[in-house]
Amino acid sequence: MWAFSAVPAKMVMVYAMVFGAHLLPYSWLYKSVGYRAFAIIIPIAALVVGCLYPAQIVAIMMLIFEVVFVVVLNLENKALSREAK
Repeated sequence: MWAFSAVPAKMVMVYAMVFGAHLLPYSWLYKSVGYRAFAIIIPIAALVVGCLYPAQIVAIMMLIFEVVFVVVLNLENKALSREAK
């Protein structure tokens, strides 16, 4: 909450970075390359984009990342289900 009180305009960037960082334990739990990659990419991209552009651009970037993330996880699940057969 200190980020919101210090620089409210950057709260979307901070929220995006925290969201991305929270994906890392799932990469270990599920042994997923997709979770690991996005746990690294999202916080770094949010920091860079958040420092250079307004919050609306960060939100659009996160929306795109989330769609790609869902597609990657679906592809991983399909590959795992094919291996299990």
